[in-house]
Amino acid sequence: MKGFLVASLLTLSFLSYSQTDEVSADKQPLNPDSLVQKTNVLKDSISNKISTIKPSDNYDDIDRNMRYIQEIQKENDAKKKRSAMMRILLGAGFLIILIIGLRRKRKPKAD
Repeated sequence: MKGFLVASLLTLSFLSYSQTDEVSADKQPLNPDSLVQKTNVLKDSISNKISTIKPSDNYDDIDRNMRYIQEIQKENDAKKKRSAMMRILLGAGFLIILIIGLRRKRKPKAD
């Protein structure tokens, strides 16, 4: 019974959401001529925008971005250097504590 119910629900959902073969009046297939015309208009508008951009503006933007990236890299390098120094100092401190601990004389046990 459950299998029949699941199968009927799946069939009903497939049938209700399937596409029809009818083409409505407002959704005509694409005309290749209009598609070529639209792409030409887009291509012309993009080329006009590219030609209006000054190369010096691009160079200024590139320089500013490169300086910003270099600053970020310097900050990251400084952070890495600080953390490496802290680890080295911490390791040296633990080594000193270990040496002091091993060199300590132990009290003899009173039996």
